[in-house]
Amino acid sequence: MAWRSSGTNNTDMVDKLKRFGVITSDHVEEGLRRVDRKFFVPRGNESMAHSDQPLKEGNVHISAPHIYGSAIEALDLVPNSSISFLNIGSGTGYISCIAAEILGPNSLNYGVELHDNVIEHCKASIGRWKTNSVEERNGISIFHFMDNTADIQIIKGNGLNILKTKGESVVGFDRIYIGAAVDKDDLANITKLLSPGGILVGPVDDELVKVVRVGNISLELEDDHIGIEDDNSSLAGLNEEFTSQILSGVRFAPLVMSPAVITVIPANVWNPSIQRGYPSEFKRASIQLLMCSNSKLIQPLPRVPSQGERSNLAAMLPKTIWLEILSYTHRKWFEPEQNETDYLKRRLREVKAKAVKAEKARREAEERCLVVERERAVYRLLARRWQSRLNLLLSQQERQDENVRQQDEAAEEVSDLLDLAGGARNNDNMVVRFGNRSTLSGLRAMLQELNGDAHNEGEDDDSDEEANAADEEPRADNMEEDEAGEDDDLLEFLEDENESDSDDFVSVAEEDSDDNDSVVMEDVDNGIAKGQRAADQPRTVSVSSDDL
Repeated sequence: MAWRSSGTNNTDMVDKLKRFGVITSDHVEEGLRRVDRKFFVPRGNESMAHSDQPLKEGNVHISAPHIYGSAIEALDLVPNSSISFLNIGSGTGYISCIAAEILGPNSLNYGVELHDNVIEHCKASIGRWKTNSVEERNGISIFHFMDNTADIQIIKGNGLNILKTKGESVVGFDRIYIGAAVDKDDLANITKLLSPGGILVGPVDDELVKVVRVGNISLELEDDHIGIEDDNSSLAGLNEEFTSQILSGVRFAPLVMSPAVITVIPANVWNPSIQRGYPSEFKRASIQLLMCSNSKLIQPLPRVPSQGERSNLAAMLPKTIWLEILSYTHRKWFEPEQNETDYLKRRLREVKAKAVKAEKARREAEERCLVVERERAVYRLLARRWQSRLNLLLSQQERQDENVRQQDEAAEEVSDLLDLAGGARNNDNMVVRFGNRSTLSGLRAMLQELNGDAHNEGEDDDSDEEANAADEEPRADNMEEDEAGEDDDLLEFLEDENESDSDDFVSVAEEDSDDNDSVVMEDVDNGIAKGQRAADQPRTVSVSSDDL
């Protein structure tokens, strides 16, 4: 998925490209893994080297990783082949290095770049990526690597002015990538650099386009609608010799048109030292010619060969002549020329192979979908079970919270009652009266507990007084005894009142009966000195049953 393939390192970035379907081929994945993007980004942008976005610093520009992934997939590079690759507007050299890793040592790899500072950045980037030696030859930088990686040649020139009639362009290139946007007229000129069966990928205006050169279509085949499709016929200059396909919408900087430098891509001159970089057909034919050189003019009668072996290997020219002759040939000199029918048959086989691969991928995707569907059903069932358990736990928690709240309310009521009873104990002239026997029994137990607290308080006061002054001890003992005696009298009174009938109680005023939570106190101690208590004239308190 475009713009979502950023990673923390090159491995993570390639994993994202594969995960989102940008790359599908194993050799493309391997090529991207072998060439780390961090070596090619503009200086100062190393921290963003693996982000899925384009980076630019002056003339140095590198596209987003998902663009390179889509373009390399569309180029249909054949691993370890003798394909020739041309990168117009090669820039940092990133995609040229990826192509070199995929195509192998027998391939040709050219790049055309106009700006000197970009070429210098390309040299430094390739040097950081892999150990190499650079050979400078007439404005061409040739990178020779220490391993089996094919040489990369960066040519200073204008990609829009490559001469078609000289150099390697005469034979054509099997794969062409355009690194900057061109218009439709320029595209028509660049497609002439394609060899039959070649593929070009590049941005045309605001679209990433794939163009395939089929060859000269005969009149008999034109009626079969082979060639460019109607909706793409607006690509100027393309005729039935080419087919085109729009891959995606893109936004590229335009390819620089000036200065209009005539650029010639030098031909690859054969010699025995570069024999390994030629196609297998050329290798086989050249080896046969050299083996037959300097043979005798008169040959003995050969044995009667079989039908497949009937050939005469006699050759009268010396080896030096053959070496000179072969130097004038190009890479595809010994390849048999295909007519339209043979080419279309080969393309048909390729399409069928891709269809089989796509069908296999579709079945695998359907199987993965079924597995995901089953997993989703299991997860839904588990989610329902967890939801029911969670609801049960929540209801239990709510009930527990309600019980705690009720207990807190009861504790508050008891605390209020304890505060009320404590106030009654501190008043020496107050007697508590209740309206029923059960309430009096509960209050008696509470007063007994308070009586014990009073003893403890007396002991604490006694120890404090002993620490302060020895003469205060008798008075503290007397105060303790007085308080204990008063509490005993009150307890005896409550016991007597508990045994008597409730009619003997002194009632409070009738006008205050509506307020059950109120406490009414009536002072009947008129004329009695403060600190003394009369048994026949007590202070009364009325407490309703709701207070308990």
